[in-house]
Amino acid sequence: MSIEVTKSINGQKDLVDEVIASFPEKGRIIDIGTGSGLAARSFFNAGWEVVASGMDMDAYLDADNAGFPPGIELLPDLDICDMHPLADASLDCVWCAHVLEHVSDTGRALSEIRRVLKPDGRLFIAVPPFKHNVVGGHVNSGWNLGTLMYVLADAGFDLSDGRFIHHGYNVFGIARRGKGPLPTGALRRANGDIETLKNDGRFPAGFAAEQGFNGQLKQVNWMWNTTPEQVPVARKMLMSPPPIQKMKIGFFIPFITKGRGGTENVGQMMANSMAKRGHDVTVFTFEDEDVPSQWPLDETIDLVRLSEAGNERTDDQMLLAIASRTLDLLVGLHMNRTFKRYVRCAHRAGVPLVLSEHIDPRFPRWIGTNTMHERQVAFYGASLIHLLTEGFRSTLPGFMRERIRVIPNTVKAPEQAACPGDATKQKKVLLTVARLVPRKNVHLTIEAFAKSLPEAEEWVLRIVGDGPERQNLEEQVSDLKIADSVEFVGETSDPYACYRDADAFVLSSFFEGFPLSTLEAMAHGLPLIGFANCSGVNEQITEDNGILCDASCPSESLAAAIQRVMADAKLREEMGQASLKRFESHYSEEQIFAQWEEMFAEAVERGLPNSGSNLETKLRVAVSELTK
Repeated sequence: MSIEVTKSINGQKDLVDEVIASFPEKGRIIDIGTGSGLAARSFFNAGWEVVASGMDMDAYLDADNAGFPPGIELLPDLDICDMHPLADASLDCVWCAHVLEHVSDTGRALSEIRRVLKPDGRLFIAVPPFKHNVVGGHVNSGWNLGTLMYVLADAGFDLSDGRFIHHGYNVFGIARRGKGPLPTGALRRANGDIETLKNDGRFPAGFAAEQGFNGQLKQVNWMWNTTPEQVPVARKMLMSPPPIQKMKIGFFIPFITKGRGGTENVGQMMANSMAKRGHDVTVFTFEDEDVPSQWPLDETIDLVRLSEAGNERTDDQMLLAIASRTLDLLVGLHMNRTFKRYVRCAHRAGVPLVLSEHIDPRFPRWIGTNTMHERQVAFYGASLIHLLTEGFRSTLPGFMRERIRVIPNTVKAPEQAACPGDATKQKKVLLTVARLVPRKNVHLTIEAFAKSLPEAEEWVLRIVGDGPERQNLEEQVSDLKIADSVEFVGETSDPYACYRDADAFVLSSFFEGFPLSTLEAMAHGLPLIGFANCSGVNEQITEDNGILCDASCPSESLAAAIQRVMADAKLREEMGQASLKRFESHYSEEQIFAQWEEMFAEAVERGLPNSGSNLETKLRVAVSELTK
């Protein structure tokens, strides 16, 4: 018997459908706080054994003029903090949607849920997002994803393979029953508890939980399993934030007329995406000649060239260029001493500022372009601080972390993916795309490939990119006598053609920000190889879509990974498919552009911190405090 599913909270039907699609094995499930019964009816229609409970169920059912079919077991007025009618470990799953906000003793409610779940049972839980309004019956004003994960981990649930999303009016999560709360005394109910729970494996795998992390997340490890035919058009509307008012945004992209580096690439993506979303965009660069941008800019974007010299007169000229455009926001990219010029200019003009760092924070210090103290001083004057990975958050002092927003990079999705599992190809390609400079360690890729060749003569190493190391690398290839198996492509205007023809991708850097080349390889559905100590790479690569190598024995571990991928077409196919899914679920343009736009709108709303005429004095005080 199939019955009509009634209306409910925005986005909730999507989540019910997703659970049904994700767990075809079904089982015995309770819908706690069933309300009008959408979840209970949906699970029943899908073949689950359903128990429905809730307070004042008759009122809901009368209002909807619908009853439950005989196959659904009813437990009216069941108290979530005392579910004694249900035996221990009697349920495969619990659906609990918009109930916890009504419960004073959240810990006791979650303990009861764990009690009635089987050892490997799952909790599907939805709570409302935080709001300032005080509502009768709601003793909790709401959650964000980070808070929900923390509360569940603290209550003893296993989130290691959990999935979480903010969808519609639902902060939603999937977690296993878990092994219970930590022993008494293990948590201090103070700083350090989050790290303790993380070290015990209580948070989702790969999630960088730490004291003060930003819990206002859109999703963690989420992937929709419902097919496009099952997903209503309304989903995209529900996933979208409220309309953002049009902004006038100025982007500082220092070298966009001089080269096609990664920061310049991200800068043009930021600028173009905001222009396409209806915002008024200006790009400022430092260029004394009238030369065009090396990256294509939307025709509505105004490119303004500022003097390359950095002095009081040119700073005044910069201020005039900014002030005359009555901007709502400035965005500064490229982490070096130029950041402090952006800060001074923004504060003099009274314009909010986002500083966006696109590299491993240690790198500028290593090459002498910026010290860590100078970096902190610049960030001191920013409205918001944009970092690429959660791991970089700890490089700034605690009082700054509230202003940090972590958003990874994105790349354009290709029109055609690669076919890494095609075992019939006569020539198979191991690809690397990198600027040929020492920090990219391309010599390690060549060395490891040479060790792999005797077992894989049908493979070639294709190196795309140019730079000062090219001659040394060509000599290394000659010395190793593998010139017939290594191709130096140089720079190309169409690197996507190289990805399409590849069978595996390797990046041998020890440090990056959040590299675009690995993202491009991921978007093409290629298996990835990189080093576990490389920031960004160690977030992009999982055990499903590639191999992370040990940097303590770089040549040997890299060679072993290359040999493993070369030898197994099935493995390449599976890893490639996982790469494509990971790109679509974590790093697609649609997701990242929306996060950038929300960050920019938030910065406009927040305004400038530490504003006032004595900014230079404040910056000097900040230096003094930071260097103590």
